[in-house]
Amino acid sequence: MLEREIGRLVSGGLPLHRILILSPFRRENGGLKDVDRIGDWPVIDLGTKGHGIRYATIRSFKGLESDIVFLIDVRDSKACTAADIYVGASCAKYMLYVLHHEAWRGAGAFHGNRKGL
Repeated sequence: MLEREIGRLVSGGLPLHRILILSPFRRENGGLKDVDRIGDWPVIDLGTKGHGIRYATIRSFKGLESDIVFLIDVRDSKACTAADIYVGASCAKYMLYVLHHEAWRGAGAFHGNRKGL
């Protein structure tokens, strides 16, 4: 899905530098640990020189923004709290994609026992 959506954005004229992949985990510990490329485009760590899709941890990107954010590796863990997800989601200026582990129960993580939500 990630490759398809990035391909759709790029083929529509969006420059790669406007796309960011955010994760609660460093690349070597997350879902992209063995991935150097997504489709035709290299994945580069934030701060690395080069042309590609930027990758950063949520905490390293805190307070910054990107036009398009893919928030990945969302799942129940100590490194992926509701606060982290909020911070990651708030980094998106125009479009946010959230890719989560199928077992993740997002509503419970965000709303606890509040009724009506």
